[in-house]
Amino acid sequence: MKKKILGQFAGGILLGWALLGAAVAHGEEARRVVRYYGDQQATLPARVDKIAVMGAHNAMVAMLGYGPNIVATNRGVRDNMPIFRRFVPSITQAALISNGEPNAPGDLNIETLLHLKPDVIFMGNLPKTQVDLLEKSGIAIVALRHNSMQNLRERVAISGDILGDDARKRAEDYRAYFDANLAKVERILARIPAEKRLKIYHALNEPLTTSGRPSLNQDWMEMGGAINIAEHWFEGAANAVNTTGKVSMEAIVAANPDVIVTLRAADAAFIRRDPRWKNLNAVRNGRVYANPKGMYWWCRETPEEALQFLWLAKTLYPEAATEIDMKQETRAFYKRFYGYELSAADVAEFLEPKE
Repeated sequence: MKKKILGQFAGGILLGWALLGAAVAHGEEARRVVRYYGDQQATLPARVDKIAVMGAHNAMVAMLGYGPNIVATNRGVRDNMPIFRRFVPSITQAALISNGEPNAPGDLNIETLLHLKPDVIFMGNLPKTQVDLLEKSGIAIVALRHNSMQNLRERVAISGDILGDDARKRAEDYRAYFDANLAKVERILARIPAEKRLKIYHALNEPLTTSGRPSLNQDWMEMGGAINIAEHWFEGAANAVNTTGKVSMEAIVAANPDVIVTLRAADAAFIRRDPRWKNLNAVRNGRVYANPKGMYWWCRETPEEALQFLWLAKTLYPEAATEIDMKQETRAFYKRFYGYELSAADVAEFLEPKE
């Protein structure tokens, strides 16, 4: 399964460094080039001091030790992620460059970016006119692939390379941790026959929105030992975006999932009480869960994905996964990668979010 889903870590990537001269005449700062994905590159100063970043990638930048260097972000992270603000207090001072979703550049505040002149902006899907303006002012634009576990792991390595030697070491530590968790879960799942695997429905953003294959959600469900009931639902759909979209209540009832995981706690509460869902195995057996949430939702484009499939395996198969202690794993993860000592109340809040 590991090879099937992830392939070789950083496969297909060429990460290269090149100093463009030492400090040259007239006090000009040395520059370096980071090459990635084989045909992409970013020209950066020797040390990255100011970063603009959108969405869950903020959590990755913070994990790599550069949270205080974030000078611009989107509203969701700055204003609506209380744990992020606790871990990285300076995020409240970051300039707001978007009110919308990450990688949705329609409302990107170019004027603010040109004024701040960050060394790098992590964001994709920018129109060519915006790219030209930003690059002309010396801002490197790094557009990283998403929506799969392999892409997420590659983003950690590429981001570490872009931010510097210290960040690269943290990225390598994360890779080792991720691999150890994956090996642990694979040992557990090897003891569970295929006919005993549980069917899962993942409610994304609202109860009747979900993901199929290929997607990051499909990957963590499969890695955690679940059968995604929506795996093939979006095949051939002309309007499917990243194989995520609206589905019918009738399709969910027909598939009758054993377990339901919702992105938001409010949706889990809704599903438990709404009569349309009451006859599903997941509801009747009390197996409707809100996804854990820390710096970001663990199931999204965040380094916390290393905990997501661990949590899922423990949630689905508690008797087989006795070696996994999610309270201990959660506390150890945030201490190791964010330098933050969680209290017992923090751990409970992360694992069973109320919002």
